Formats: sequence, C-alpha cells, structure tokens
Amino acid sequence: MINAKPACTPLPQGYQPEKNTAPVNLELQTQFQMVIGLLLYLMLRTRPDIAYTVMQMVQQSANPTQEHLDKALHICQYLISTRDYLLVYDGTTGSSITTCTDSDWGADPETHHSQTGFYLQLANGICLWN
Repeated sequence: MINAKPACTPLPQGYQPEKNTAPVNLELQTQFQMVIGLLLYLMLRTRPDIAYTVMQMVQQSANPTQEHLDKALHICQYLISTRDYLLVYDGTTGSSITTCTDSDWGADPETHHSQTGFYLQLANGICLWN
C-alpha cells in the first residue's frame, strides 16, 4: 500500500455500508476481519480520527462484501495519506481538562439506533476518546 492513491477522508462522504444478505464468503470474511482488526488496534492506540468510520465497518464483520473490504482499504489509504498526523500535548497551557460529547439520534438506516461519542483533552491533546 506504499504506492496507494491518497485519500483525504477516512470514507467517502455520505457512504453508509449496507448489510450483506448473500451467503458468507469465508475468504473475504477472513481478509476483511484481518484489516478491521488492524484498524481497531490503530484506532484505540493512536488514531481517534478514524474511530467513527472503523466502527461503521466493524458492524459488517460477520458477512462483508467486496465493497466493505474496499472501504476498509480506503481507510488504510487515508492513514497512509495522514501518516504525519500526531497527537501533541502542550504542557505550557496548564493542566485543564476539556471534554466534549456528541450524539446521532437514530441515523443508522437499518437499526435506527443512536450513537454517542466523546473525547477528553488534557494539555491540548486528546488522551481519551470513544
């Protein structure tokens, strides 16, 4: 993926993964779950900017399509394009803690479940997110 086409967003704008109703393709499922597993690790450790998109794709892990795998690889292209991004903690601004939360009430087109996320910022650097 070193020569991958750069991507400026984790997923194309407006993309909503659709549930696959066809029989499970075990080879595709294995490939998809390997990519998603790596993305989950990165998301939880160092890349809060991909959290929402990775969690959207995780929901397709039981029966992914080729399109789902392509979109997971699109997230990888985004990571390559933004490999110089980093979390910066500025110790000169004091030790105040800032938090923010956001909700999306029922926007999931299939289940209409709500989604909530938050972050906690210390010294102008994000240290906890979901």
